[in-house]
Amino acid sequence: MEETASVAVRFQEVDATQLVWHGHYVTYFEVARRAFGRRWDLDYPLFVRHGVIAPLVHLELDYRSPARLDDVLEATARLVEPASAKLEFEYDIVRASDGRLLATGASVQVFTDLEGTLLLTPPGFLVERLTRWEPSWKPPRNPAPR
Repeated sequence: MEETASVAVRFQEVDATQLVWHGHYVTYFEVARRAFGRRWDLDYPLFVRHGVIAPLVHLELDYRSPARLDDVLEATARLVEPASAKLEFEYDIVRASDGRLLATGASVQVFTDLEGTLLLTPPGFLVERLTRWEPSWKPPRNPAPR
């Protein structure tokens, strides 16, 4: 399960060499994660309505090639099938004009209540969505050859 968002590199995101400053790639991951949340109904406003938040506790980012001023980027977030009360995403950022891979990464978010107490079981809304999405996690079955 994934979603892709387009991001145009803005002037304020580049350094003097007109390359995107490294810290902005984290923002591009966030743009993709929010696009995923809106598409699959798993976004931050939903969390708060259910009395939980999902702070980021781990982030990985590997730079492959630089993005430049005026590039249009395609940032993709893929949800890894949850095995516990957390959200794990994998990311790719590619330049739209040539499909070149610019960055990859991953993040982990945990669930807490609004006071910051860690939840050890998945919130009900996540369980409901995982049940609904179950067919999406498994590869399609191919009939056995005869």
